[in-house]
Amino acid sequence: MLDALKFFLFVILLLVTIMLNQHVNSKRSAELDLGLLWSIQDAKGVYVVPNQTVPSGVYTALEQSMVIGSLLEEYNDVNTSWVGETDWTYRANLSCLAEDYRYVLLTFHGVDTFASVYLGEQLLGECENMFVRYRFDVRELCDGTTHELRLEFRSPVVEARKRSLDRKLPIVPVCPPDVYHGQCHVNLIRKMQASFAWDWGLSAPSMGIWKPVRLEYYSSALIRDVTVAISESGAMASDQWTVGVGVHLETGLASARINGMLTFKIIGVPLTDESQQTLAVTNATNAQGELLIEQQLTVRKDAVERWWPNGYGKQTLYSLYVRWEDAAVNGVKLPNPDTMIAEKVIRIGFRTVELSQELAADGLMFYFKVNEVPIFAKGSNWIPSSVLPERSYDANYVKFLLYAARDAHMNMLRVWGGGLYESDHFYRLADELGILIWHDLMFACSMYPTEPGFLRTVEEEVRQNVRRIQHHPSVAVWATNNENEVALRQNWYKTESNYSAYYAQYVELYVRTVQPLVQANDRWRTVLLSSPSNGDLSVKERYVALNPQDPHYGDVHYYNYFLDGWNAAQYRGGRFVSEYGFQSYPAYTSWPEARSYGPAEFGRLVNHRQHSPLGSVPILAMIDYNLPVPGDPASPGYWPELIYLSQLSQAMIVKIETEVYRARRLVHGTMGALYWQLNDVWIAPSWSSIEYGGTFKLLHVWLRDIFAPEHLIAFVNERRQLELVAVRDTLAPDDTLWDVEVRIHRYGSFRPVDRLRYEAVRVPPNTVAPVAEWDVYGHLAQRGLHPADHLILVSAYRHTTDQSTKQPEHQRQALAENFALLDKLKNIRTGQRLLPTVTVSVVAAVCSDRSNLTSVSLEVSVSVPALFVYLQLTPENSTLKQCQFSRNGFLQFQPVRTVQLTCVDPGCRNKIQARDITVRTVNELLVR
Repeated sequence: MLDALKFFLFVILLLVTIMLNQHVNSKRSAELDLGLLWSIQDAKGVYVVPNQTVPSGVYTALEQSMVIGSLLEEYNDVNTSWVGETDWTYRANLSCLAEDYRYVLLTFHGVDTFASVYLGEQLLGECENMFVRYRFDVRELCDGTTHELRLEFRSPVVEARKRSLDRKLPIVPVCPPDVYHGQCHVNLIRKMQASFAWDWGLSAPSMGIWKPVRLEYYSSALIRDVTVAISESGAMASDQWTVGVGVHLETGLASARINGMLTFKIIGVPLTDESQQTLAVTNATNAQGELLIEQQLTVRKDAVERWWPNGYGKQTLYSLYVRWEDAAVNGVKLPNPDTMIAEKVIRIGFRTVELSQELAADGLMFYFKVNEVPIFAKGSNWIPSSVLPERSYDANYVKFLLYAARDAHMNMLRVWGGGLYESDHFYRLADELGILIWHDLMFACSMYPTEPGFLRTVEEEVRQNVRRIQHHPSVAVWATNNENEVALRQNWYKTESNYSAYYAQYVELYVRTVQPLVQANDRWRTVLLSSPSNGDLSVKERYVALNPQDPHYGDVHYYNYFLDGWNAAQYRGGRFVSEYGFQSYPAYTSWPEARSYGPAEFGRLVNHRQHSPLGSVPILAMIDYNLPVPGDPASPGYWPELIYLSQLSQAMIVKIETEVYRARRLVHGTMGALYWQLNDVWIAPSWSSIEYGGTFKLLHVWLRDIFAPEHLIAFVNERRQLELVAVRDTLAPDDTLWDVEVRIHRYGSFRPVDRLRYEAVRVPPNTVAPVAEWDVYGHLAQRGLHPADHLILVSAYRHTTDQSTKQPEHQRQALAENFALLDKLKNIRTGQRLLPTVTVSVVAAVCSDRSNLTSVSLEVSVSVPALFVYLQLTPENSTLKQCQFSRNGFLQFQPVRTVQLTCVDPGCRNKIQARDITVRTVNELLVR
């Protein structure tokens, strides 16, 4: 009884520890956060910013002290470029006492990027990689005296330039395109590659202490990381899980012998063998003070629940607790026994993930199986949530973006290789939300050097970050780089004349260095060499495939700006489409400068922020292909109209392309659709579905339907047939029966002119089911109807054979709805070009003081059908944040429609009224 009580109290204390440490932080012997009272100044002492907290960055500090304006407004990306070309110094006073501790280490979890670290007059060491954790032994300096802790930062722009000199083989591209307004040679330094500008982002060559700084005190060993490999393999695979645990211990910065005990517990889950709970360790750490200890735990399958991706089941997580206790704790009476004890808790999930590349009739398949279930990957690509690294870990904003992905039925995000290894918070949320992570290593769109110093820091970067991240069940696959294989093969950067030299560098970096290191530190996952790539075929073709974009193998990135993106017939898809997309402009009200700029001045700003080398030509061309174009560019209404049409065009292109990929699951073996890109780093033309700050573009609102687990797809295929495909990503029940209705509508009438029904269509689980191909154009011709005057609306309903429960047709709740255009909207003929009277009424509004969320129920009434109704709050509601409409950009072929508006409203100060909402429709441009 007493033992049971002790165990109960132990569990309670452990749960408190878990909560306090947010599941991932070690409870170290002692740890002091050095976050407060830093000062920052430039090398000449002209600018001094006192009382700064870390994490920090120079741009952020200068903004807060009003030395510079916001980096994200007007032309400040260029006006503040001097900041990144200047050297800066961080200073703080530090007083510490080593006392009886054996180890006192000053640990920087992230320094961006080049800095000399001093304590007093003693140089502790140099930092050169923003992705690496740096540790310095300060025990001898912790004598109670106050020393100045100083980091002398060197400009990454200047440092990159120095590294480019006297190279026989230039590391290309040397500079980004001029339209980026960026800096050169970013591929020579280990810094976020997008810091020097990208086609979607501004240049912000940041510097600073972008992650926490801590003093670590202990006397035995520290648990730095815990890694896992969870499998069903072995003789007992049918009824148990094996959890291979790797405990990464540290003893300062030098080799030391340790003698003690490791304890392992999976909270709430009994191990099949109690002897696995403890492991005696008598060993020595290596020359860097590091030691890996491995232990196998086994649990019965009926004692745990599986972890599933979003839409396939629950995301059940378990806490794995690891404790180190030095043998001296029980051997003698110590004044401070806690200094010889270390603890760490991580959360794990029981699941299997396999990247399947089995032989197909026309190549190799490429898809993920989770818990033996094939998964169609639906999702997007993730870039850092801020261009400034110290802001990119904003927990609330990261949470908002990941919830937005989850709510749009995404089950996968690709962490893109030109950004960051994300925060622990990011991966915890991905675990909780069931969002699988395709994880690039941080190399993108470039060749890279391979001299020993560069490879040495890359090795440490890979080791540290893979060990930190790999225990998360959401991580599905690693890829060592983004687009570098295809760039080399297709001569993107004029490498052809020195192909063998660049090829040798490619193999040295990724094949001989990065990939083996990832595999050594994560035995749980596949490691791909690149994206896009031909997967296993690329390996057979000596790591650089003859055609890395072959749709019969691996993954592809597909962009085509010169064909009509509204035409479904142009899309084929590959096995897995890991990038595709189209640009649009952010909402007019999202631009901070919009109210003070005239049309011409506003246009210059938009063009300045348009970093695509093609400019806005693709956006304008696609509008011109399909839509009525706005009027005079000099008129005040030009830009609001153009922005609306750009978002509508982007939404249509990504919708049609995604739906073709989903529909071609059986025909082409397409099993993944990750559009480019989820989020943005500033207000600018880009491929994102969510603007910087959180406003949804039309695309993101539409994604709730595009990615819906049960969806009815309708498009005109290459044979000019209306193709109908039912899609189910759900696993149960085994089969469902759908009734599918096709309605032909005139653009000017609520009533359909014709109907077609398909009864009791059998739709199996986790696949697609062809419904029909219909010669709709032949049917229209027989009835004397013109395609330009009509569109198709389709609906799917649950089939029921029980007449007593069968609802009248007008009361049936559709499980899926969709539409298909039969001609370009700009070709609608005069008789169907009607201007609806649109009225928006506020039916109800409520705001929660606790959540600071205001929810408004709106009724949208139209006198005649309205095309792509676009609702937007007026600029006067700028204090409201992250406002989202439940529906937007919709076709309204019924007189009244209800829409919910939700906003973050701190203090519930705003009362939204009908006059606060503006409405646009395509009809307005058609009747002009």
